[in-house]
Amino acid sequence: MLTVDSNLENIQLISNYVKEIAKDCFNIAQLMEIEQAVIEAVNNCVKHAYGYSDQHPITIQCNLLDNNLLIEIIDEGKPFDVRCLDELNADFDFDPLDIANLPESGLGLKIIKIYMDKVSYHREDNKNRWLFKKKFLSH
Repeated sequence: MLTVDSNLENIQLISNYVKEIAKDCFNIAQLMEIEQAVIEAVNNCVKHAYGYSDQHPITIQCNLLDNNLLIEIIDEGKPFDVRCLDELNADFDFDPLDIANLPESGLGLKIIKIYMDKVSYHREDNKNRWLFKKKFLSH
């Protein structure tokens, strides 16, 4: 388990922690996907849950269990509207070449849903709890 302040400068520390736990179970491409999903989630904690305030805890806990990597990300910030996650699909239904009309939000969650096998959220004890699951695949 790793707990850091909600400062964007801690993202590299979080990334290194997750990669260190997962490195023996995933290939390089899979590790990059896991890293990107975690970075997006922590960015969302800092930006949306804490409003860029850097004096709040973010806890990341990783477990290897039953051929899965389980990552839990916990913050004490504003609650997330779980309907946004339930209604979000993993498709990118916009033209990436049309820069003027790119969506301004929601891409981080799409990236997380694409790279993780399961993404869930719940609020418990005034804390946001995100759980990601990634199944071990062959190297």
